[in-house]
Amino acid sequence: GGESVAFTFDPHPAAILAPDHVPPYLTSTSEKVVRLREAGVDRVVVLPFSAKLAALAPEEFVDQHLVPLAGPAELVIGPDFALGHGRVGDARRLAAIGASRGFLVEVVPARLEDDEVISSSRIRRLIQRGDILPAARLLGRPPLVAGTVVRGDGRGGTIGIPTANLDVDPGRCRPAAGVYAVRIRSESTPSGPGHAGVMNVGNRPTFDGTGLRFEVHRLDWEGDALNEWWELDLIDRLREERRFESPAELVEQIRADIVRSRQILSM
Repeated sequence: GGESVAFTFDPHPAAILAPDHVPPYLTSTSEKVVRLREAGVDRVVVLPFSAKLAALAPEEFVDQHLVPLAGPAELVIGPDFALGHGRVGDARRLAAIGASRGFLVEVVPARLEDDEVISSSRIRRLIQRGDILPAARLLGRPPLVAGTVVRGDGRGGTIGIPTANLDVDPGRCRPAAGVYAVRIRSESTPSGPGHAGVMNVGNRPTFDGTGLRFEVHRLDWEGDALNEWWELDLIDRLREERRFESPAELVEQIRADIVRSRQILSM
């Protein structure tokens, strides 16, 4: 009967403690807040992570942040969670802290699939390999790519298959190069299942392109989405990116990709 409060940090603690080893994020802070609220959490506290915060002893963190902001009756943590400088605030120490401050500590065991822990690092590896279906199964939702629509080369329009180019944050976990069936939510269609589409991730080898691009063809749609924010659910990977002998051969393959995407998205 109490209020549920989720605590999270921004930026990721590694950005302060190990800036050369920051993992790509699966969910931005703003997305995380929305998803936690959708899951039924009453309130989300986003704490700015800093070297000063990292230096606190677990008792100091509890007294300065946890108790004033949440007044917990119970603290729920994962099995590997540790709080405070040097990660000394493990479950046992937090239980002792809680006993003196009037709250319980519950440790939720890790969930397994195929005898392996379901973890963010495992999900990242799957996405980075292009293994979208198992990644979605472990996430409980499709992996997400998001960004602002920016100007591209305009080549898609010249071959009859116009595309929108997404400027995706390099810090986001990016899928392997290839072609994907996607569902698109935009500022004009923010809710619902999303609009069907096909996305190519890669450097356009047929045209000797350079630099990673996210090019999205929105099925059965005409319009100018420049500067719009798009969110794409990755539904499945259709194929690897490859070089074609001619633009005509590429167009033929893209049309086949569109047919296959329609089949997948209609399931």
